[in-house]
Amino acid sequence: MENVVISGAYPGRDGAVAPARAGQQCPFLAGSEGTAKRYAETRQDESLRAALKLLRPASDDFWVGDYAQSFNWDEIGREYERQLGAHAGLPERASEDGWYAVVFRSKRNPECNHRDLFDADRAAYTEAFEATNGALLVYWFTGLDADNNCLATCVWTGRDIARSVNALPRHKEAARLSAGAYIHYHIDRYGIAWDRARRRLHVAPWGGESAR
Repeated sequence: MENVVISGAYPGRDGAVAPARAGQQCPFLAGSEGTAKRYAETRQDESLRAALKLLRPASDDFWVGDYAQSFNWDEIGREYERQLGAHAGLPERASEDGWYAVVFRSKRNPECNHRDLFDADRAAYTEAFEATNGALLVYWFTGLDADNNCLATCVWTGRDIARSVNALPRHKEAARLSAGAYIHYHIDRYGIAWDRARRRLHVAPWGGESAR
């Protein structure tokens, strides 16, 4: 699907970056401080990275619907379980803490410079992937619809490492360029965990945390 961007290809571990396409970006610009944290590969994280290549909407109202119900998490969970065997040679996670997802829904100002925003966003996520050594497992976004609405989501190995990248220079530049770019936006945070008993991924709001 052209609206799916997997961190393994955006940017890839070989440094390659997907071609820029005007009008297809939605930056995540929550505040943070400090230095970007570094990720070390684990069996669980790399298995989820591979499984998230299947990420796609499961309902027609995914733009505004419940995140836990709007995507094919059951299919991704089955693939995750399969991938655990394929990545058996990697170290295990130090804890069973789940993954951290951010959902950014916005309505873009039609008069903003979409191309500059896209290029800044692409640079910011290249920077984030490289600075954390691949902690960004997936970045998925749609293009703008007829009403300039957009949805984007990214899944990280953890909350702290996700927040750490927002203090990086290219993320700050993306934040500067985004001023006035949105008519409105809404950010939600979710936790994703593997339910061993039910052999499925469990997706739920991160402590009810949200921001407008």
